[in-house]
Amino acid sequence: MLTTAAPQASRREQAKSERRARIVDATHDLLREVGMDELTVKLVAERADVSPATVYNLFGTKGAVLARMFELDLLGFQKLVDDAPSENALQRIFDAVAIAADLYRQDPDFYRATMWSRSSGPEEDGEAALAMREPRTRFWTAMVEQAISEGYLRPKTDPTVLGVLMIQIAAGVLSDWVLKIISVDQLERETSFGFAVLLTHYATREAVAGLRARVTALEEHLSSGRRRAR
Repeated sequence: MLTTAAPQASRREQAKSERRARIVDATHDLLREVGMDELTVKLVAERADVSPATVYNLFGTKGAVLARMFELDLLGFQKLVDDAPSENALQRIFDAVAIAADLYRQDPDFYRATMWSRSSGPEEDGEAALAMREPRTRFWTAMVEQAISEGYLRPKTDPTVLGVLMIQIAAGVLSDWVLKIISVDQLERETSFGFAVLLTHYATREAVAGLRARVTALEEHLSSGRRRAR
């Protein structure tokens, strides 16, 4: 009897996993088409070929669906960063900015939709907003921790403080890109510039010259890049 029940339970779990994946994929696609404000569980259910009740049963809330989608997006981003041939932990921070910018170039409609809502700013659902922000703060905090361990940032640097500040810098620049005030190229330059200025203050003697050179090089491009994105 146990032998029969186990495969049946396994098949049920597999079917649930497949429905969850369809729901997340449907949400990802619909955001490009309708945006955050118009996204509803009913639309997601129709696109995923399930009932609205199934969406609620498997996820609980629309915010939980969005949270899972953001989690998968971040995992994909982290893999790209991990696979990048960065020379060291400090360079990896700026490589991560470049990788993020490239993702925005490839799929601007999706990323703009995830970051803008007419009704309540970047996200209308608090659960989804936290799911998007907190893991990304941890990501940048971990990047700072690695730069400290490799000797590029001073040992007494607080990685949590820097992680939060980096998110705030990135979010401010990103909001201008979402509103089409700047291009994605300018987004990359301004984010890198902000990070370089911030990190210079905490850099060790071995790293400070390189960061200052990066600041100088980026600064030359900033004034001319502030034009409305096309």
